[in-house]
Amino acid sequence: MVRKQRPNANVQKQVHYSDRFHVIKPTAKSPIVGTPYEVIYNHLSYNHKVLECYIELNCAVFWVAKQEVAGVAAVLKKVGYSTLSEMSAIDFLEQRNQFELFYQFVSYLPNFADKRRVRVKCVLGAQESVESLSHLFSSALWSEREAYDMFGIVFENHPYLRRILMPEDWVGHPLLKSYPLKGDEHAAWYEVDKIFGKEYREIIGPEQRDSARVDEKDTFNFSKVGHEQAKGLVAKDNPGKHAFQKSLFVKDLHTDAPTELKERP
Repeated sequence: MVRKQRPNANVQKQVHYSDRFHVIKPTAKSPIVGTPYEVIYNHLSYNHKVLECYIELNCAVFWVAKQEVAGVAAVLKKVGYSTLSEMSAIDFLEQRNQFELFYQFVSYLPNFADKRRVRVKCVLGAQESVESLSHLFSSALWSEREAYDMFGIVFENHPYLRRILMPEDWVGHPLLKSYPLKGDEHAAWYEVDKIFGKEYREIIGPEQRDSARVDEKDTFNFSKVGHEQAKGLVAKDNPGKHAFQKSLFVKDLHTDAPTELKERP
């Protein structure tokens, strides 16, 4: 069977794909009415508009407008959901110019065993911001900074909204689906410019950020199993077996003249 060939231009900008062999069905969703989570829905809907709600994987999911997120989170904390265990986003910018934000809340009260987890979700436009939950949950201080760093989402009234994983002067947001897998032009030269300076670009060359790339002539980053040599020397043409390590367990490593590297060149 020959797979259908597709053009791969701008493949990173596509927010979905069609699997050619097996498509996983969406998880089942059931009504909240008649479940222990119904009382939580009543608490939320008293002063806030719930756009949609259902049970998914034993977790209650409530869709609200972005303006309602902070108010809904305050109600959840008041009724016993004391922990914001996770918060992040999904990039749907190419498909509908929106992010999906989700907030996962957990209650550790003994009488909440049958309604332990609640998820709040909302949509956010590409240039829109949302209220920070850092005044309610201290964990939001970190998770919102990560969403800002990785997606560029702005959280209003966050006390310290700065990058948390990437350097302060990094260009772009790596978890956007439009961000190149190997980084952009800025990523290719970032460490060279920082450590050595731009004048060394022609001498050192751009960074190689493809984690799957293997170069048998590169003795700085790779070593041939059974034919190890000092780091950085020109690769030797050893007769016989030439192979990189194929598994975690090396069973056929034999050499009569091993090289001991006591220090880096």
